[in-house]
Amino acid sequence: MLELVIMPNFCHRILPVLLLLCGCRMDTALPNLPTAVYPIMPITPPPTPPVTPLVTTPLATTPLPTLAPTASPELFTLSAQTAVPPELQTTAQTIAANSPLFRWVDDPTAADVVIAINEGTPLSRWLYVVAAPFATVADDIDLEVVESGWASGTTPLGSLYPAASGLGWTAVFGMPFHLSLPETDFSPVLWQNRPALTLLPLHQLVPDLKLLTINGRSPLDPNFDPASYPLQLTFGAMGRETAVSQLKALWPLPASNYNPQKITRVALSGVTALVRATAYQMELNGILYPAQDVAPVFQAADFAHVSNEVAFAPNCPPPNPVGGTSFCSSEAYFALLQALGIDAIELTGNHLNDWGQENLLYTLDLYDKAGLQTFGGGRDLTDAAQPLRLDHHGNKIALTGCNPYGPVYAWATDSTPGARPCDEAFLRQISQLRDEGYLVLATQQYAEYYHYPPTPQQQADFRRLIEAGATAVSGSQGHHAQTFEFYNGGFIHYGLGNLFFDQMDMLGTRQTFIDTYVFYNGRLLTITLWTGLIENWAYPRQATPAEREQALQTLFQVAGW
Repeated sequence: MLELVIMPNFCHRILPVLLLLCGCRMDTALPNLPTAVYPIMPITPPPTPPVTPLVTTPLATTPLPTLAPTASPELFTLSAQTAVPPELQTTAQTIAANSPLFRWVDDPTAADVVIAINEGTPLSRWLYVVAAPFATVADDIDLEVVESGWASGTTPLGSLYPAASGLGWTAVFGMPFHLSLPETDFSPVLWQNRPALTLLPLHQLVPDLKLLTINGRSPLDPNFDPASYPLQLTFGAMGRETAVSQLKALWPLPASNYNPQKITRVALSGVTALVRATAYQMELNGILYPAQDVAPVFQAADFAHVSNEVAFAPNCPPPNPVGGTSFCSSEAYFALLQALGIDAIELTGNHLNDWGQENLLYTLDLYDKAGLQTFGGGRDLTDAAQPLRLDHHGNKIALTGCNPYGPVYAWATDSTPGARPCDEAFLRQISQLRDEGYLVLATQQYAEYYHYPPTPQQQADFRRLIEAGATAVSGSQGHHAQTFEFYNGGFIHYGLGNLFFDQMDMLGTRQTFIDTYVFYNGRLLTITLWTGLIENWAYPRQATPAEREQALQTLFQVAGW
């Protein structure tokens, strides 16, 4: 239990109190493997516009219940302690304005019932998180650092600015060093003052802020136990018993801002091609060899995605580690995808028809029998154009993808299988899905570039999908990892890199990402990044802290962050 401690240095905190109250402010060499050489295209990174402010979504409310009228209802005065979050104060004021039982007063000492922090009859319990701009390498912070940073204003990760809805922590930590952030549009302030972080309610997290775990724990973890989580406050009603009972009956907000039945996690990955040296290593070390480090990441997601670019074929010959670029995969390798717990297969790849259309149809039957869902390609053009709709925990999410690059034989037609080509209908579909209330994750099998920044045309083409209504756009083509962008309220990852492929010739083709999109209560809450490094032509292992820092710093710098 957190206890309120009266600090001996109370006097020097008097001025901040007055200001607050006044509103102021793993590499086994294969024999004779040639090293492919790829030209690195010189490019000047395009300018990155300022981060678009993202507006949080308030907690869902239920209609205020109507109490049975009485002949002469007793009128109660209602107020709130100053540090109670504005959202809760506004809720109480709305109750007072619409109920004959309550009248709002600004002075809590003159009220029959007061909304208080960690006192009274519980109304709402809020979990809080520490967040920092997305362009932050650190992933975890100690609780003790948060406490000291609250009082001093500084931490090893940057200045700590409390959110306006986080000032309730004055009842636990004392007065904060810094004045609070604005109640809305607070994210740009943190970006402008980097390195910086904030303490804010979980439901107010926005995608261009990353959640820092507290001593390794996060409310977004699949096995999270809120009982042992330190950053939570209870807001209760105290005062006259009758008034408290009436207020609780009218209170429209959920009992907590954390509900695991409202969370959906979707993990997107990059290029998968179980061929050539990758397949050769699977034959030597076991079919599940590539899954050692990435399996937990996929299995923690509610929906796990791979973009498998190659068809499975019963007549596929044994893998040649130095083979060419016409690919098929042994059907036995399908066990790898099943062991990973993959739910969704993207079919935008440009090698789908390499071994003949009949083997792509065979592969689609294999997916169907296993209960795997697909998008971005299909048995014909109509089938390829169907999005994958996910309705989970109240979150409506749609995955849709296309291939603008070809080659032509890879594309579906009215009568043949393949990938969906990109066209204006793809943009219209994104808009329609958005209008239907779906949060759209759009993917592209774009042209392949061996450098971190996008080309100007790539940037324009990816941005068009955001403009059409996509919540996020993911580059499935990237053999080389590419950077990120927040644009027009959406998130873009231009290239996630190889997941299972044998390009060991440069660092950028060994670096790989799995992006997990976390949705809560009908909106995208945040994106988490798993970083890996491919070893032995087949095995993406988790990056060391230094390797992760190098990858993130490089991509952040390319993004202009």
